[in-house]
Amino acid sequence: MTSRAKLLKVLYGSQTGNAEAISKHLCDEALQRGFSAERFVLDDYDKVSFGDDCILLIVISTTGDGDFPDNTTKFFRWTRRGKKDELETAFKGKRFTVLALGDTNYTNFCQTGKRIERRLLELGAITFLNKALADDAVGLESVIDPWVDSLWATLPSILEFDEAKAKAFADVSSSGPTRLPIKKAKTDENLADAEAAQAVEQSVIAVESKATIPDEMDSIPSIYTPAKIPIDLSNVPASSDLVLGSSALPLQTLNVRESSECRQMSPAASLFHLFTKQEGNDPFAYNINSPFPAKIVSHRYLSGPKALKRVLELTIDMNGMNWNPKAGSVISILAPNPDEVVLPLLKRLKIAGTAVLEVLPATSGSKTKYTAYEAFKYFLDLTPPLRKPFLRVLAEYATNEQERAALLFLTSTPGAGLFKTLKQANPSFADLLETFPSLSDIPMARILENLPRLQSRFYSITHIDSEKQTVCVAFNIVEYTNEVKNQTVRGLCSGYLESLVLNPSLGMTIPLFPKPNASFMPPEDALVPLVMISAGTGVTPFLSFLQDRRRQRDESSAKIGESVLFHGRRFADDAGGDRIYGQEIDQYVVNGVLTQFIAAISREECVSSRGKYVQNAVECEGAIVWKSLSLGGHLYVCGGVEMARDVHASLAKVCVTFGGMDDAEAKKFLKALAAEGRYLKEIW
Repeated sequence: MTSRAKLLKVLYGSQTGNAEAISKHLCDEALQRGFSAERFVLDDYDKVSFGDDCILLIVISTTGDGDFPDNTTKFFRWTRRGKKDELETAFKGKRFTVLALGDTNYTNFCQTGKRIERRLLELGAITFLNKALADDAVGLESVIDPWVDSLWATLPSILEFDEAKAKAFADVSSSGPTRLPIKKAKTDENLADAEAAQAVEQSVIAVESKATIPDEMDSIPSIYTPAKIPIDLSNVPASSDLVLGSSALPLQTLNVRESSECRQMSPAASLFHLFTKQEGNDPFAYNINSPFPAKIVSHRYLSGPKALKRVLELTIDMNGMNWNPKAGSVISILAPNPDEVVLPLLKRLKIAGTAVLEVLPATSGSKTKYTAYEAFKYFLDLTPPLRKPFLRVLAEYATNEQERAALLFLTSTPGAGLFKTLKQANPSFADLLETFPSLSDIPMARILENLPRLQSRFYSITHIDSEKQTVCVAFNIVEYTNEVKNQTVRGLCSGYLESLVLNPSLGMTIPLFPKPNASFMPPEDALVPLVMISAGTGVTPFLSFLQDRRRQRDESSAKIGESVLFHGRRFADDAGGDRIYGQEIDQYVVNGVLTQFIAAISREECVSSRGKYVQNAVECEGAIVWKSLSLGGHLYVCGGVEMARDVHASLAKVCVTFGGMDDAEAKKFLKALAAEGRYLKEIW
């Protein structure tokens, strides 16, 4: 019989917060099940005592088209280049498993999870449970839920645990749904001591406090009005007692106490009072937990009246960050939730927005302090991907029996189809409250536990002014119609940034940080040929590539390699359509920085036989592409995931037509280019 380890170490790599949230849930539940467990981000591998008698659980997402999350690249580099004896001590004979998150809309599905598993096996580690490959395209839960069940079934045979805690957990899990939401007594049963009980009691009191919401927020713009999601409940059992196979109720992992302090609601553009000011000169010390206060100094719209989307360019002052951005660099901007969403939501939940809350983990950890308003505005994703554990928690606070049964049914196996229908509507937290109006008295702790962290948004830099220490970014103002809700949806970050430039009184200072480990960059050698393929605002990072090539040529009179830029757009003209940066690109052609510019126009009569879309143009101009690649050129693709997939198919055809390859050889060739760092994608 295999000996049982003493400790579970949960390691995660996350770009958008999904893997981080799942890893936290797994670690918290492991502790409640009686296992000893601790959690680390993968790039903090130097803080992990791998030599302990432990097993490893790795939760990792894939970003872009097969890229590692920013907080994982150092770990993987260490596993490839670390000292042999150090890696052998860490991993030889170590039992581990991997939960990988991905999206089959992208070519390299769950690539990072596969690579980490493969590398750890090479280092002598042993899997104790087959890896899970969860697909966000069809719903992560369909893979994660049964895999987690297998995890909990496997761990007791290989990991020591506290039998009393395990029994207590089993008793709570098997007790089934409570009949009606119980504000104090039911929650208190799970608390370890009287002080913790008082904390939760006070958190419930905080929920019941009357929120201080301005009267003018009683009327809010339709774009922010919560929607009642139309779902067919005809197959839902009439009573919650008749619902079979609903998810287990997640146990409480936070204690929330309302302090005697109050803090007035902050201006819309400010969250810096919540963070410790950075000291030192390392620009990458700024991150999502400690952003840099940058100032918007100017803006302009790049698109014309015919364009279907508005494209906004911002010039941002980075003075004081001590950052030397390079071509292809990326900044990450933290956008707050709008008051038009936050204040009515606080009012609906009867939560006082100004009281300072003290938040403590139920097991161990440090205390954090913020108001409910600050939590809802700056930290909580109020439109997260729908997850069954959250619906299961909400079921405890539905006072209408039919709604309670519906929420439980949505978490059950028979309710999988209904859950999928609801998920496709992408409901916000406010939409769920509108759809299930009897939901009330939800404790703040439960909200904080189940709504994920609000994530920053990434923007490629288009221009760098080293003398003024400014950078430019350009992006679409995201607006689309949610067909299920029949409602216009506005992108959180792009909408926030546009609101600032249209209403300067809101303040022009924005929280941001530079993205570490950026890899979508031109080669340092200016002689290397470039093929740049883009659609829409995917052209934006290539402006910084061309700016860098011009700098290299002008500063040292150096020769530069040939470069070709493909750009797919809807309209041909500059002033009225979406030919963003058109005049600047033309000038790069005139002065020899850009060898050739090839446009694909989809909404107007084409002036050539290249076709309507950029993938058509790539195939038509395959001789140019192949010449560049045969001379050692680098290939870059930037734009939407569907466009990138179609371009990849066209590139394979180019390899067949001009490289004399068959389909299998072309596929292998492009894969080798990517492995060499000569074929890079920035897609969304």
